[in-house]
Amino acid sequence: MPPPYPRLSFHRFGEPAQVLELEHRALPGPRPDRALLQMRYAPINPSDLIPIHGQYAHRIALPQVPGYEGVGETLDPLTGRPSGRRALAIMGDGSWQTFVSLDRHRIVWVPDDIDDASAAQIYINPLTCWVLLTQWLPLSPGEVLLVNGGGSAVSLLLAQLAAQRGVRLAVVARNPAHRRTLLNAGAWRVIEAPQLRGMAGFGARAAIDCVGGEQGLQLARAVRTGGDFVALGLLGGNQLEWRRIVDELKLRASLFHLRKWNAQADAVQWQTAFHQLFQLLRHGRLRLRPPAAIYPLHQYASALQHAAQPGVNGKIFFTPAAAPPCPGGRHPE
Repeated sequence: MPPPYPRLSFHRFGEPAQVLELEHRALPGPRPDRALLQMRYAPINPSDLIPIHGQYAHRIALPQVPGYEGVGETLDPLTGRPSGRRALAIMGDGSWQTFVSLDRHRIVWVPDDIDDASAAQIYINPLTCWVLLTQWLPLSPGEVLLVNGGGSAVSLLLAQLAAQRGVRLAVVARNPAHRRTLLNAGAWRVIEAPQLRGMAGFGARAAIDCVGGEQGLQLARAVRTGGDFVALGLLGGNQLEWRRIVDELKLRASLFHLRKWNAQADAVQWQTAFHQLFQLLRHGRLRLRPPAAIYPLHQYASALQHAAQPGVNGKIFFTPAAAPPCPGGRHPE
């Protein structure tokens, strides 16, 4: 009988470092409708931490294993050994563990020429940006799109993808140190946050707000009447004034949740989106930052502390075993 395997879980809501626990569970038995994935890498995303704090408590059954994405190798259902085929650890039962159970009908296979580190983080941010630019926002080449949160992974991804579609992306960044990186990635303009106050009537076709609060409202003021305003995140921690955006500024406002898009996307849309992202990676038209560091699951407290530090260049990854060589990043001390 195989030994119990480690996983991270939480049995109550609160600060992740305080409520996460390292547990050991028996390997799930085989099921005809499920595939078992032996994890290689799973990143820490801000969205992974939100349910631990309890924001979605109404739809979360405890205990819960966190982690929305990652990559691993499927097990052969007959022998229980690694099959040699990699898949994305998405739409499963949490990626911060050694083995993830996946719905066989939703599996996204990873092509052999896509590296583990890129595959592990292709879901949350890249898929969100791709759906926003190809389906959610009806933007034509030459039109201006605004986004704030210039130091975020989302802004860097949007800069790359918007440039390829001929959309002029203007990024609002609080830290001028991000300017050169964003411009090199394909951003049309980089605007320092204080300048945004004087940009009412700037006339952007659409805006994506990652911050919320007053900064989100300032972003909305720079969009022309009848334009689109999409709320994507709340990095600033404050809610938007939706009534002012819709009634006073006359914008078409929407709230984007990748979870809701997943629910309505059919199998063809689902697989096509990932195929397109893999193609962009393959041809160097989409570049993802290598992990900043890789931690084994039992060092989760150090990993969470590292991920919370300002200015971390790249995501912090978990791996079920002892930390392997870090592709492009560095090991924890």
